[in-house]
Amino acid sequence: MTKQWDEDYLMEAFADEIALAKIHPLWRRTFKAPAAPTMDAQLIYSPRASTHYTGATSPRLMLSTKIVPVPPLWRRTWDAAGPLSAYLGLSIRYDDEEGAVSVGVGSGRRNVTELYADHPSKDAAALAAIVRAAIQRLNDIRVTY
Repeated sequence: MTKQWDEDYLMEAFADEIALAKIHPLWRRTFKAPAAPTMDAQLIYSPRASTHYTGATSPRLMLSTKIVPVPPLWRRTWDAAGPLSAYLGLSIRYDDEEGAVSVGVGSGRRNVTELYADHPSKDAAALAAIVRAAIQRLNDIRVTY
């Protein structure tokens, strides 16, 4: 494996988790990465600002105070990626001869494939493939409605 769990790799993982949280039916919210990325750091909710008019000429900026649950660490733990793959019906296929893992739904024509060499470990490659396949699947579902 050529990569390490360094700050750049963690930021890539956070970017995938943020993209998934934005379209996942249980969250559909905007989150951002923490200032100091670590393996167990949570995403930070980025509330929407809205303008409320309190009078004819005095707008007031309001931030939402609603408590929003934080999405799981999909790209960083099997405890989160496993239920995600089951929820979306994703199948995982390892090919140790090619050094790759493929994740997708159905025939495999549109599978997401990640090479082990591009990740710190075989598990990290599988987690990345699961999250990217989930993003693809949720986008496909959303288009068909």
